[in-house]
Amino acid sequence: MNQQKIFQAYSDESGINDEDRYTSVSVVSGEAETLGRLRDKLAKEINDKRIKEVKFVKMTSYRSTITQAAKGFIVSSVNDYAALNKIRIDTITVDNQYLLSKFPAYNRGQKLEHMYYCVIAHIVRQWNNMTWSLYPDENSKINWSKINDYLNNTRLHKKQILNPLLMQLMLDENPSFIFDEIEPLPSINEPLIQIADLFAGMARFSHEEKVDCTKWVINQKNGWQPKMQLGEANKTSGISQTKVCRYQIIGEVCSLCSKHRLGVSIKTKKHLNTWRPKNPINFWDYKRK
Repeated sequence: MNQQKIFQAYSDESGINDEDRYTSVSVVSGEAETLGRLRDKLAKEINDKRIKEVKFVKMTSYRSTITQAAKGFIVSSVNDYAALNKIRIDTITVDNQYLLSKFPAYNRGQKLEHMYYCVIAHIVRQWNNMTWSLYPDENSKINWSKINDYLNNTRLHKKQILNPLLMQLMLDENPSFIFDEIEPLPSINEPLIQIADLFAGMARFSHEEKVDCTKWVINQKNGWQPKMQLGEANKTSGISQTKVCRYQIIGEVCSLCSKHRLGVSIKTKKHLNTWRPKNPINFWDYKRK
């Protein structure tokens, strides 16, 4: 593994309340120097738009300043960085209803920790780097101070087991991956966490809206979508302005990824999904073995 370069990961979650059917975790990762350049570019976007921060939940109108800033975030991240393999954005989503129906004793806190493990282990393998710094959103449901010691003693390539207290894997003979620093940060001060928020939000929303979102995106791609839906809500269709806004952004993400052959699709599974997990924009479903 590469031990010379400094790598970082920034994360956020969506759908972490008990009533939420779907939960998503997204992690933006890459070399510290590269992420620093992306951060500067995103910070300029925020300053130019004169907003405090970009959040998926605040995307309620396509023409709003926040939504246009979010679009700028996505275009910069995908076009200028992910498409050139300079960063990764890995997003994992779980269907809580399905999971709890199959494993009634599997609590949500345990699930979220294991989802984080799945993403972290995956990005470490993809970057082939041993030492990391992790910066989750400060409003995370994870007790990061408790998990810090665990991560620093975790090894890759081992059979997964589930512990009622922490996510963990059985140790094997492979080298450890180490987090020298785990520091929760306020998203308002960290644009890279805001990117994670956008991707976690899009992933969860695409699962929630399934058929309607997929239909809208496909119609948009084929030129069948009425232009009036891009602004205000379409009164005849009954689609809310907020949903139209988010359908549009998800459609644009799909188009960007298609342009760069990143393997992201919404058509096959009726939600955002990447057919090849090694791709730098990676959406996938959490499954408990």
